[in-house]
Amino acid sequence: MQNLVPYLSVFALALALCAGLTPLAMRLARALGVMDRPNTPLKVQRQPVPYLGGVAMFLAFALALAFAKLRFFPHPSGLWPAFLDVFRGIYAILAGAFFSLVLGLVDDARVLSPKAKAAGQALIALLLVVLGLRVRFVHEAWLSALLTVFWVVAISNAVNFVDIMDGLAAGVGGLASLGFFIFSVHAGRVDDSIASLALAGACAGFLIFNFDPARVYMGDAGSLFLGFTLSAIALNENYSHQNQLAVFSPFLLLALPIFDLALMTFIRTRKGIPPWKGSPDHIPLRLKALGLGKRQVVLSLYGATALLGAAAYLASFLKDSDALLVWGALGLGAFFLGAWLVGIPMPHDPKPGPGPKPGSPAA
Repeated sequence: MQNLVPYLSVFALALALCAGLTPLAMRLARALGVMDRPNTPLKVQRQPVPYLGGVAMFLAFALALAFAKLRFFPHPSGLWPAFLDVFRGIYAILAGAFFSLVLGLVDDARVLSPKAKAAGQALIALLLVVLGLRVRFVHEAWLSALLTVFWVVAISNAVNFVDIMDGLAAGVGGLASLGFFIFSVHAGRVDDSIASLALAGACAGFLIFNFDPARVYMGDAGSLFLGFTLSAIALNENYSHQNQLAVFSPFLLLALPIFDLALMTFIRTRKGIPPWKGSPDHIPLRLKALGLGKRQVVLSLYGATALLGAAAYLASFLKDSDALLVWGALGLGAFFLGAWLVGIPMPHDPKPGPGPKPGSPAA
């Protein structure tokens, strides 16, 4: 394995930058009145909490990534003409992350319609396609582009969905980033390695202020930035060490956001409400309904994310038949887990009315 010092330096720099910038973002949010106020059933905090944590996360990620690329991993030909070829993936991720941040800031300030938000996310995803970051396991260009846009929009919204409890999205995003780092180091992909660690460091620095009880939220600006960046890094990785099924490893690294999005879509559709309409049915809230505290829920989901990430990495070394068995078992487990979660009684569920009285015609 290569010298770890540059990689650890990227992580530490991003962490330090985010830890230093987040208090400034909190002050700015209070000055501008960009606050998350407890005015919906999903917002249960007692006092308004400042947004703009996502701005600190993005700046920490971008500055740490740029510094690492220039200081630790420079290209022999310099920034130009390598800018157009060697660094294309890095700049594509940075540009898309920035536009995702801006889209989220507009949504935090004005509350965009679901169609407008999805359209903005699709345009940002197309930027990746134009710059060469796309789904690789299909050869048809149009299908690859379509799947890339779907993937980016889905993961961006999935991370936005799972940002429902103090410290959850940042912690899960940071752990997923570390999983992508392990895959990229094994494949010798330096740019993906430093991007993954810069994102993990930014998440860790933000968690200092966002873990329960949260003093700042990342807002849609942060969750859309985080979701986009994770989806973009996933596109640029190499997963197949021994079997072709390993190409689906991102589904395990990002299992919680993906599973929560799928479950919410099912539950809300069954209730006759649009999937994008907020409702307190998320997986973390269902676990909390069992009597677990917020920290217990979040730490449990951290553990599940880490275990699934380890499973994805180890499964990538299995031969095809063994990998198929592992993926089949995981898929079956996800089905039964989803059925169990749907069956958890929630406080907001309609209570059954009184039955007919004995001896009545309807009895």
